[in-house]
Amino acid sequence: MILDEKLSLERQRTAWIVLIASFTVFTLICISTPVLVNAYLQNATRPLAVVVQANQGTVGIDDETGGRRAIIVGDAGQGVTAGEHVLTGNTATALVSVRPPESDHLLALFQLYSNTDLHLQEAEMPRFAMSGHNRSLVVRLDNGRIRVHVNKDETRPLTVLLQTPHGELALAEPGQYAVVVTPEDTQVTVQSGQVDIAAAGEGLRLPAGARARIPAGSPPEGPLGTERNLITNGNFDRSREQWILNPWIVELAAQPEGQVRTLTVGGDPRLNITRQGVGHAEVSLRQAINQDVSELTSLRLLLTFRVLNETLGVCGVKGSECPLFVRVNYVDEGGGSSTWQQGFYATGEVDPNLTPDSCTTCAMVQGPHIRVPMQQDYFFEIADFRGELARHGRLPPRYIESIVLVFSGHGFEVEVDDIALLAEE
Repeated sequence: MILDEKLSLERQRTAWIVLIASFTVFTLICISTPVLVNAYLQNATRPLAVVVQANQGTVGIDDETGGRRAIIVGDAGQGVTAGEHVLTGNTATALVSVRPPESDHLLALFQLYSNTDLHLQEAEMPRFAMSGHNRSLVVRLDNGRIRVHVNKDETRPLTVLLQTPHGELALAEPGQYAVVVTPEDTQVTVQSGQVDIAAAGEGLRLPAGARARIPAGSPPEGPLGTERNLITNGNFDRSREQWILNPWIVELAAQPEGQVRTLTVGGDPRLNITRQGVGHAEVSLRQAINQDVSELTSLRLLLTFRVLNETLGVCGVKGSECPLFVRVNYVDEGGGSSTWQQGFYATGEVDPNLTPDSCTTCAMVQGPHIRVPMQQDYFFEIADFRGELARHGRLPPRYIESIVLVFSGHGFEVEVDDIALLAEE
């Protein structure tokens, strides 16, 4: 009798243990399943589309196994993935664009100058729209020089972390940034936006219009004196504000003028000039600068654009009909007024008798027209404007009067992304 009671108690105890354990497991499953599902929905990622195009020369892409691919000017862009390096040699420059997969919305654009090694470490975005995380881009600049343009995105911002041998740069806001890495230091200039710098256990927040330096093994130094942009609204994010639009000049009375618009292309504001017709037509935009530059230590001109259409070969029979000219009107140290210009084209071959490589009727300081890839972003720089004039046997500038963008030809379409005239005190 006593044995039966003991067995009954054991069975009851075992039943209760099984019941409680089952309820506990059921409760854990009920709690953990939505937690795990939510964690997956929040943290699952997919790669951003990172594409490299050659701007000048031959650009190399090294993968993690030591293999190398090459891109030349005019080639279609090639995608790069985490772990790959983008390399430019002595005569090469490159463009690296970052977009969401299967989208033309531009999140960031990197301009790589010569002798630069950029290592892509991470480029990800949330897989699901419900995720609260930002898009993330992590790159390492081991040496060389880059210019970074981060676009504004209200729906899901891009967080950019730029690592160098000397520290880390968190590009905290949309804007434009320039970074130079040498064995001795890293230098960063904020043209617009804001950057958080971390090095040697210390931090520095650098605002727009400032520069900082990270010496090897030392904390960041700054804010330091920096370049200032003499051009206002050079990225056209305020449409044509500060720019004067001159009237169209059309050779044939029965032919149409073109269109001057500011468009948003992949989330990036651009000046768009389009004309279709027979005979010569041109239009220009001018901005007054009116700045004394005699005491500046440097003066740089930067321009990013693309030619989408051009019906004339090179720049016409007199070299005077480039789809894009950039001109700087200035007064030299001798008091004489002069104009420097550079022309760009995308189609045709130079023939001195039919399509010359410079304007034969322009009384200006000029070099040969530059051929650029059709329908591809191209960036151009005069790193030393004084040196450019000296190369042509001209006196240095004392006063910059204005900058002019001229669009000409028969049928043409050009988009200007950004123009800057950077002066350093």
